[in-house]
Amino acid sequence: MTRHPSRASRTSFSLFARASQVSVLAIALALSACRADEKKPEAQTAPLTPSATPSTTPAPTTPSAASRGAATPSAAQPGALTTLTLDPASSRLQIVAAKITRSHDGSFKQFTGTATLAGDQVQSVNFEVDTASLETDTEKLTAHIKTKDFLDVEKFPKASFKSSSIVAKPAGAATHQITGDLTMHGVTAQISFPATIEITPASVTGRAEIRVNRQKFGIAYPGMPDDLIKDEVILKPVFVFVRKGA
Repeated sequence: MTRHPSRASRTSFSLFARASQVSVLAIALALSACRADEKKPEAQTAPLTPSATPSTTPAPTTPSAASRGAATPSAAQPGALTTLTLDPASSRLQIVAAKITRSHDGSFKQFTGTATLAGDQVQSVNFEVDTASLETDTEKLTAHIKTKDFLDVEKFPKASFKSSSIVAKPAGAATHQITGDLTMHGVTAQISFPATIEITPASVTGRAEIRVNRQKFGIAYPGMPDDLIKDEVILKPVFVFVRKGA
């Protein structure tokens, strides 16, 4: 006779089987978790960097007004142009002309002019001469020079000079080199000559010897065949320009 398990034994076996299933499931879950941990990449740790420290390199700066050549409030500013007037009473304009046998001296008695200053620098010199005011050491020569053979004072009553450049000379007897246009006998030509300029609080004085070739100005009268006139004429101005109110 076959014996069948009792109800109690069947129940115990069922509970044991279920418990075994739960244990197997738990083990499977644990193994899965372990595999997941093995596959999970390690977290990347950012490398430590030193904390930022203030830079010792100076920040770039914009150039100052002085470094760009601009004037600063404390820099000396060039003075405004000041015009001085030629004083005929304190000035003179002599002339020396020569021929083979001798030379002749003369001077112009009437002239006007101006000079301009910027601070203590002479900027320009201009003068105008009344050609008919010439006097020489010989009355006959004075009359002859005023004719068409020479100055032709009736047709050309004025001669003038207008500077275009006045440059200080670093050395030598003269202090400046003056360049400009001389107009005489209806002809204008550029000339350049050394000059000595003295500046005082009251005036500006200029001295020069200006050598002029008369042929350049259309004055070509040769003189007598046995006593030819030289082409070079020397103008010797001593001009005093005074400040207003001086």
